[in-house]
Amino acid sequence: MRELLDGARAGVEGWVARVRRTTPGPLLVRVALFVLAQLGLLLAWPIELWAGPGFAAFVAAALLPALLPRGPMPTAYLLVAVTGWVISTTVLSVPPEFLGLVLLACSLYLVHTLAALAAVLPYDSVVAPAVLLRWVGRAGWVLLGTGVLAVFVVVVPTYLGGRTYLVASLLGLAVMAATVAYLARLVRRR
Repeated sequence: MRELLDGARAGVEGWVARVRRTTPGPLLVRVALFVLAQLGLLLAWPIELWAGPGFAAFVAAALLPALLPRGPMPTAYLLVAVTGWVISTTVLSVPPEFLGLVLLACSLYLVHTLAALAAVLPYDSVVAPAVLLRWVGRAGWVLLGTGVLAVFVVVVPTYLGGRTYLVASLLGLAVMAATVAYLARLVRRR
């Protein structure tokens, strides 16, 4: 019993020491990770469940990736959010909205990328603001491209009529060829 208490005390003292050494850069990344994780859960699950008796569980589900970004917690969070969206739309028959789905996808991507950043940033590292801005800028470009592509995929089929399969096949082939060309270019640059 004594060893168990000593182990628990050492764990708590380790967390306290880590919190004391935390600098603003990694703290900002983890706070943003928590806020975006909460937003993702709010968008994925029905508000009745989120704001009701399960509130503490949802806060814990959003807090764990921010506290433990190196382990399986970010993946577990993403699974909880996606499961919530599936339950919300299929079991509870909440009609999915395009804007809500796009915002959910954006928040899940940002949780994923911020968890990756938080995993490599030590708590006591000094991070220049330009580094964080570049990271968020790259993520913003990815989200912008994805949003434009999503709107394109939703709007264009209404103008094509019955030729959507042909156009989708040709467009998919073009995107695949462009991706292969881009990756080949990256390999040659090394």
